[in-house]
Amino acid sequence: MRTIVKNLVTAFVATVAFGGLAYGQDAPSQPAESFKAAPTLPVKMPLEIGDKLKISFYETIDMAAMKQGGRGEPQGALRTFYQRMDLSGDYAVEQDGAISIPLLGRFQVEGRGLEEFRSDLAVSFTSNIGRAANIDVKILDRAPIYVVGPVKNPGAYKHVSGMIVLHAIALAGGLDRGEGAISGMVEGVREMERLRSMSLQVKQLLARRARLEAERDGADTFQPPIQLVRLAGEGSARTFVAMETTILHAERAKRRQQDKEISLKIVAVRNEVEALKRKLDQVEVQKEMRNERLNDLQKLKDRGWVATKDIVTLRTELSDIEAHRQDYLVQIAQAEARLADAEETGPRMASEDAANLVKAIATVDKDIATAQETMASARALAAILYKPGASQPEAYEIVRQTKEGPKTIQATETSPLMPGDVLKVIAKAAALTPSPAAPAATPQSEPAVGRIRASLDRS
Repeated sequence: MRTIVKNLVTAFVATVAFGGLAYGQDAPSQPAESFKAAPTLPVKMPLEIGDKLKISFYETIDMAAMKQGGRGEPQGALRTFYQRMDLSGDYAVEQDGAISIPLLGRFQVEGRGLEEFRSDLAVSFTSNIGRAANIDVKILDRAPIYVVGPVKNPGAYKHVSGMIVLHAIALAGGLDRGEGAISGMVEGVREMERLRSMSLQVKQLLARRARLEAERDGADTFQPPIQLVRLAGEGSARTFVAMETTILHAERAKRRQQDKEISLKIVAVRNEVEALKRKLDQVEVQKEMRNERLNDLQKLKDRGWVATKDIVTLRTELSDIEAHRQDYLVQIAQAEARLADAEETGPRMASEDAANLVKAIATVDKDIATAQETMASARALAAILYKPGASQPEAYEIVRQTKEGPKTIQATETSPLMPGDVLKVIAKAAALTPSPAAPAATPQSEPAVGRIRASLDRS
């Protein structure tokens, strides 16, 4: 009796611990295989890469049932099932089309139905665990389909069973029959205006660079560069050069005025030094004369012919003369320092001007490259945005992810779509006639055009 109760308690605890449900039935009841869970989507729908599945494993156990009131010998059997939480869970079909389940292995499911997959799981469970199980497989989510191209609302849409190209276009609001042509033309005109603005900037920069080179080389005139002539024409190129030549002459006149001011300053400081030196020479003469007279008075004093106060007076005069002499020496030193600084100003300014010109030329080169890149992008965008006529669909392409990678498939309006497909609507677009003011792309700008077109193709 105690053994039977203990077994019942143990079975009940196990059932609660695994989160399972229990139901009572006699021993000869229907087998475990009769417990079938209906799939969420039609069974015949094949599984695809990116599908998310919820797989639940339920295992059954049998234990003896007691008589009414808990007395006597066991009567029949009590069948209990519980969920295997170690195996149950959410799984996704991986890039190679397979699903990995702990203890059971890896299953190739791409292109197969739910029932077929469920049967493989049951066989693997019995083979690896040694007991039968009821298995429930549901599709939780499928990858959406994506619609790009001339449709009203491009984007991602939920995939449903039996979806074809026309369904996807309907979800995207239908084909764009030219309602956005006006906005496209407006944007195209803006890009054309940006193209003309950048073209003018490049011409100005090319003329400026030629002027900076002439200024660096000390020339008063310069010829239009070949690139400017090709871009603007001979007449316009000379107009740009004439404007920069005026600036060049102004800069040359400014530099000549600076050199003249430096020369005048040098002359003035030199004259000041010479004047101070002449005054110093006069002080030196006065000092020498006072020293001679002091010597004579000292001799006369020794004989008693001169008073001491005369010698004191002469010594005071010598002291004043020495003070003046020291002042002149300081002034001469300061003036000579100013003279050296003035003489160094010219070469220093010339060196600084040369360095500034090199930096300015490098900056102009960078600005030219940037402007040419902008011209290329504006030309490419204008060609795409400016659509004088309504776009008409030409073809459909489906980009499908496979184990070997993305694959492009030519499609029609009735072609079926699979989860994760990208439907690309290809439309005819009128070619953009270049504006006379918009120059042809330079060799430096061609890579930018390629990058822009590649990015637009990817989008």
